[in-house]
Amino acid sequence: MNTLINKFRIFLFPLSLFYWGITIFRNLFYTIGFFVSKRLPVPTISVGNITVGGTGKTPTVIAITQILLEMDRYPGIVSRGYGRKSSGCITVSDGKILLTSWEEAGDEPFMMAKRLPNVPVVVDEQKYRGAKYAIDNFNVDTIILDDAFQHRSVERDLDIVLFNCRDPKEYYRMLPYGRLREPIRSVMRADLIICSRADKNSPPVPLRKALRLQNQKQIMSGLKVQENIDLTGLKVFAFCGIGDPNSFYNILEEKGAKILGQTIFPDHHTYSIEEIDKLKTKAKRLKANCLVTTEKDWIKLSHWKEARDFILPIPVNVQWLNNSEKVIYERLKGLTV
Repeated sequence: MNTLINKFRIFLFPLSLFYWGITIFRNLFYTIGFFVSKRLPVPTISVGNITVGGTGKTPTVIAITQILLEMDRYPGIVSRGYGRKSSGCITVSDGKILLTSWEEAGDEPFMMAKRLPNVPVVVDEQKYRGAKYAIDNFNVDTIILDDAFQHRSVERDLDIVLFNCRDPKEYYRMLPYGRLREPIRSVMRADLIICSRADKNSPPVPLRKALRLQNQKQIMSGLKVQENIDLTGLKVFAFCGIGDPNSFYNILEEKGAKILGQTIFPDHHTYSIEEIDKLKTKAKRLKANCLVTTEKDWIKLSHWKEARDFILPIPVNVQWLNNSEKVIYERLKGLTV
């Protein structure tokens, strides 16, 4: 199937040229001031990427928020809420309690709200409106914009871009021919580059070339399973619906799990009881001890008793490499309230 897709992929190239032209002119209009960016009254941090697919963005947003909390800041997170069954400005958490379901919030914002119970989380397709709502209603002193590198209608004081070092060079072509949301030279807009999955791979050639154009500090990160989870010798059947499923499976093996089988679903997949039953049947047929999945997938399953009995969620955290946490801390400390 992949060979067939690659054979006809060349026909997507004209569409990539068209998309490239749109992004070039859009960025140009922001640069010359034809399109205007609005400034928020508090320091604003954007965490985003220029490729589609998994870069470890959500764990990074959580990690940066935790650093801000350690600095006695009171941050709020604003996300689009991809895939949610709602529209407009919705409060996921007011920093005290969860106020909506994952269906209304989107899986990633809901997951962030659960991991950060003291942090307001708002979803809004208009990020400036959502950020103003968080500032006016929850008195936050810092805004973190989730997945906002392309959302240039809001000014930011720190623009962070993530790249997945596991991505092959073929990804660094414009959509739909590759996976770039905008030309890779756009990385020059960023204040800080995070090369995620850097514990396993060095950046591919197109990314290394782009980084040579970027004078700002590049830092490295990986992902690790939470320390209180022991998978040593556990026989598991793994499944997930995330942007970079292979990273999840590699993390399981590094933690000592023996993967007897695996199933990959599309990113942000919504599961049915029938799908879970089929997975359980496969796992038991292979004599697996349990099913394992990601924290993001578990968000959409934890309300089912059928899931709780046999599925183990695996939360992961960012692992800063080469003293990178100190670099992040210094950049955040430089943001004046």
